Amino acid sequence: MRRFWGLAIVVIVFGLVAACASSPAPTVVEVTRLVPGPTAVTSTDPIEVEIEVTRVVTETVTLVETVSAERPSPGSAERPFQLLFAPVVETAVISRRAQVLADWLTAQTGQQFQVGVLDNEQRVIDLLCAAPAETIGFLTAVGVALANQQCGAQVVSTAVQNNGLSWQAGMIVVRRDSNITSLADLDGKSWAIPDAASVPNNWYFQALLAAQGIEPGEIVTVPGDNTAMLAVLNGEVDFATGTYWPPILPFEMRDWVFGEDDPEIWRQTGASPSRSGVGFVVVLGRPDQGGYRVRDARSGVFDTNEAIFDETRILTLSAAIPADSVAVGGALPFSLAQQLGPLLTEFAASAACAESLCAPDFYGWLGLATAVPASYDPVHFVIDTLGWTDEALLITK
Repeated sequence: MRRFWGLAIVVIVFGLVAACASSPAPTVVEVTRLVPGPTAVTSTDPIEVEIEVTRVVTETVTLVETVSAERPSPGSAERPFQLLFAPVVETAVISRRAQVLADWLTAQTGQQFQVGVLDNEQRVIDLLCAAPAETIGFLTAVGVALANQQCGAQVVSTAVQNNGLSWQAGMIVVRRDSNITSLADLDGKSWAIPDAASVPNNWYFQALLAAQGIEPGEIVTVPGDNTAMLAVLNGEVDFATGTYWPPILPFEMRDWVFGEDDPEIWRQTGASPSRSGVGFVVVLGRPDQGGYRVRDARSGVFDTNEAIFDETRILTLSAAIPADSVAVGGALPFSLAQQLGPLLTEFAASAACAESLCAPDFYGWLGLATAVPASYDPVHFVIDTLGWTDEALLITK
């Protein structure tokens, strides 16, 4: 019997070796031996051994371990956060003014910031997308929307312009004696546009009319708001677009509210506008006297054409288009992204802003407010409706 078991084991082992020898090289055999019974074996009886093959590798596997140096973290001296600007003014002015902000942010956060001035706004967007963990872009509303669509960049702040507004709007003006009472009546009508590159004065209305299947007739581009307003007043075109700033209400007890107040709320007085002693167009006196100050594009030609308000009216306004804004790359560290909006608002309220973003030879902003992403929906509407695929509306040199 002992001879039989010994022969059996030899045969099994020989068979495994032969199998391995006939397999493609190299071959690795992992063997598990299971020995039942007590761990101490003193018996001279034969021991039954079960051999279990658990893994057979019949091909060569090469493991390559790649070792790379760890990148510096965003905000370090070796990898500072980038404040990116399009060429809104001379490069030297941007570099000098923006460095004040970079130094202030470094002092507040302990992180490093560097100023970058690029050839055009699309390059700012490209870098926000290429390096989303370390880039902060100063963009138009169109730039913000495109950056968001292209790579998920997020807006954090919206500028308060020198007129006190964080938005801009356009208006459609028609003669009061015309038969135009709705957008549908503009189909086939002639249109004077003061600025073909303007979102509120041109592209928003292009998209709005296209979305409703309304096709204007002749479109004439004219040099500025004044010319556009005179064109509609004089009957040279059926309607014109121009810049809308809301009126200042009596005693400035509250602000005019977009979407709630009538664009020409002052008409409820039944009085016509006049020129105040300090050069403003007012209705029933200055706001501090209980009157209204009128500020839309028609006020620019009031001195030579006092009938402009009596003979024209606003048909509709564009949506509110956000002012210039600050956006961050989609992967900017959350802690900084969360701080940045309040930090920028604080900076804009400080004396340092007068030497930087608030300087008249730079942006000339009055402040920065926390951005509301939904406010950019009208810009997305324009982009999607008109199918923009180029850089026509972005800032370039």
